[in-house]
Formats: sequence, C-alpha cells, structure tokens
Amino acid sequence: MGNRRLGRKRLFAVNKLGASVDLEAGPGIKDAIVSATQLREGHQIVTEIAVDLGTSKATIISSGTGANGDTSPVGVDNQLAYVTQLTEAKYGIITEVRAVMTEVPAGGPADIDLEFGNDTAGKSASAGAGTAPTGATPILTDLTAEGEDISTAYDNNALSGKYLYIAQGADDTSAAFTAGKLIIYLYGFVSPDDI
Repeated sequence: MGNRRLGRKRLFAVNKLGASVDLEAGPGIKDAIVSATQLREGHQIVTEIAVDLGTSKATIISSGTGANGDTSPVGVDNQLAYVTQLTEAKYGIITEVRAVMTEVPAGGPADIDLEFGNDTAGKSASAGAGTAPTGATPILTDLTAEGEDISTAYDNNALSGKYLYIAQGADDTSAAFTAGKLIIYLYGFVSPDDI
C-alpha cells in the first residue's frame, strides 16, 4: 500500500473534533452542553466542554436564587445540575481547570463560577434556595467578560471523584439565561504503562 500523507488541512480537521466523551451530566445541565471532546498528547488528556447557557433547546437554564449565596448551581429548575464526575479513569489526574467566556451571560447574573462538590445533590431552584452539593468548593470565580480566561492549578489530586458544577457567581435573584457561552478545559495526566 505505500504511505499516505496527512495534509495540514486534514490534520486540522481531525484535531478540531477530538474524540467525543460522555460526561454523564445531570438532567439539569445536559441540554446546555454543546459538546465534550478529548485530545491525547502523550500522557496528557485535554478535555474541552462547550456550554451554552442560553440554549435554544426546550429547557430553560435558570441561575437559581441567591439564597445560598454564590453556591447555587446553574441548571434546569429543581433538577440535578452536575456537569460530570471528575474520575481519573475518564480525565486522568487533573492538574488544571480553565474556563474561557466566549459570550457574556444575559438574563441571569453576568457572573459565573465553577465549583466542585462531593455529590450529585446540587440543583437550581427559582423559588427558595437552590441546593448546593455537599462540600461545595470554588474552583474559579468571577467569569464576567467576553474573552476572560481564568485557570486554577491543582497539585494534590484534590478533584479526583468530585463533581463539577457551573454556579452563579453573585448572590442574585433567579432568572432564565438568554445568552452566555463558556468553554471549560480539564488538563489531566495518566501514568505510563508498566514496561
């Protein structure tokens, strides 16, 4: 058969898509997830999660109330809203979480946070307090402007087994998002195979 060259255009198309990954997201946020892909670079796994809070799908993504301060998860009212469980088997040992805002949220608060929790209990609520996950802990805060790029490094495998949430970053009233897009990156590493 002979060699077949992989041209730049084809290589770009292949890298652009990556391999799809099933986040197994909660019903409260799954419709806002546009895509989830992974690229492998040696022992590093880069996961990209694209989110559209102002999704045109039938569900309405609510900011939840501010009764729990800025720990109220974003999602469909009264439905579990975890984005994914951060397992080593799927994402490797996560050493960095990064988010880039590509469209400023409208309708709900223009201040978005990422946080992790110990369980899947987090959900939005338009009446009364939203439910924060057990052990809700900020990963990064104050995403408020288009092009804003924030990251947090981890050097102790603290995210292993935790659940990722998108949360409102302000103690605000409940509202339905009409716009708001962000890209979340998870940088993980896998151990080399035994020789």
